[in-house]
Amino acid sequence: MTDIVRETATLEAYEQYDSRFRQAMADAPRLRPWIPADRERIIAVVRSSLSIRDEYIPAIRARSVRTLPQRGFRIEFLQAESWPGVQAAAHLYVPEGGGRRPFVLLCCGHGADCKLNPGYQAMARRLARQGAVVLVPDNIGQGERAPMGHRDSVTPFAYGLSIQGLIVMETIAWLRWAMADARVDAGRMAAIGNSGGGTLTLFLGALCPELSALSSSGYPSSFEFIARKEKKHCHCNLLPGIVGQIEMWQALGLFAPRPLYLFQGTEDSLFPEDLFYAMARRVATVYRLAGAADRLRFETFAGPHPWNTAKRYALGMFLSDALGIGPAEELSCDTDDCLPASHTCYERWPGDAYTLEELSRALTGADPAPGLALWDVYPPLPGTDAYSHEGLRGDNRQVFAQYEAFLRR
Repeated sequence: MTDIVRETATLEAYEQYDSRFRQAMADAPRLRPWIPADRERIIAVVRSSLSIRDEYIPAIRARSVRTLPQRGFRIEFLQAESWPGVQAAAHLYVPEGGGRRPFVLLCCGHGADCKLNPGYQAMARRLARQGAVVLVPDNIGQGERAPMGHRDSVTPFAYGLSIQGLIVMETIAWLRWAMADARVDAGRMAAIGNSGGGTLTLFLGALCPELSALSSSGYPSSFEFIARKEKKHCHCNLLPGIVGQIEMWQALGLFAPRPLYLFQGTEDSLFPEDLFYAMARRVATVYRLAGAADRLRFETFAGPHPWNTAKRYALGMFLSDALGIGPAEELSCDTDDCLPASHTCYERWPGDAYTLEELSRALTGADPAPGLALWDVYPPLPGTDAYSHEGLRGDNRQVFAQYEAFLRR
C-alpha cells in the first residue's frame, strides 16, 4: 500500500467521524431538566452510558486501622471491601468534638497518589478545620489501588461495563456508608471534585438525591468536545453512547434547586474557558426556572487546570454557606502540613485483591477473550482498515475506537 493511499484513507476516516459527530449532535433530543419526564430520560441516559445497575452497587465494609491526630481534627486510615474480593482504601478526616457533622465526599481526579495528593489533602484539611467530616477514597485503580488497573483497562467495556460506571457505583456505596455513620449529619452531605473528580461529581449529582450541595470543577464543558479529542484518553473518560443523547449542562441541571458551584482555570489547557461559560449559561437557565438562581455559582480563576489555594478557599466558602460550617481560612499556601505519600492504609497491597478484570467477570459472569485492544471492543468504521495507524498523538486505531465508544447506540 502506497503512502498516498494510506494518508488519503486516514483523512477520509477522520472526515467520516466528523460527519457522524455532526449528525449525532443534530439529532440530539431536546431534553429539558426542569420537565419531569425529561429529567427521567436524562437520568436513564446516564445510567445506560455508565452501565449503572442497582444490583451492581456494592455495600462498603470498612474498618479504621490507624488514627493520626492533627491540628483541629484527626485522620482515620480506612481499609475496606466494596464488592466481594475488591479491596478499597480511604482517609476519613474527623473534626474535634462530638455530635453529627456535615459531610463532604472529596472525589479525587488523576492527581498523583490520589487521596495523598497534596492538593486533595489541603482541601480535606481545610474542610475538617471548618467542621465537616471529610471522606477521601482512592478510586478504582488509583492511589494505593493502582494494581487493580485503570488507565488502559479494556476488559470492563468487553463485559458491557465502563470504568467510570464502576467508580460511580462504588462511590455511591461510600456515600451510603457515610450516611449510616453516627458522626455524619445525613441531611447535610456534599460532593466535590476537580478534573476526574469533576467527572465523578457531575454523575453523582445526577444520580444521588441525598446530596444537598455539589461542586464540579475542571471538567464541566461538553461531552462532544471531550469525545472528539484526537488523543488517547484515560479509559475512565470513555462514556459509551453519551454523545448525541445528553450534554453536561443537562446532567448538571438535574441538581437544581440545590446549591451548585462550577469553576475552572482561565489557563486550563484541557477545557476552553468559552466552552465552560457556554455550559454555565445553560445551567443558569435551569436554576432560574427552578427559582434558585442564587444557589448556582460559577466562575473562572487565573491559572491552569488543578486546584490551587485560591480555588480551595473559594470552595471552602461555598461549602460554609451550603452546609453551615465555619468560614474558610485565608492562607497564602495550604499544602505545608500535608502527609507524605507513604501514609497509606495498607502496608502492602493484598495479593489476592481483585483486579478490574476479575471484578468485571464476577459482576457479569461473562468471559471475553484475553488481551483485547479497545479497537477490538469498538471496531472502527468498515472500510477504514487501510488508514495509517500512526497519528500525531498516538495510534489512530485507539482514537477511532474512542469515537465509536462515545457514539455507540
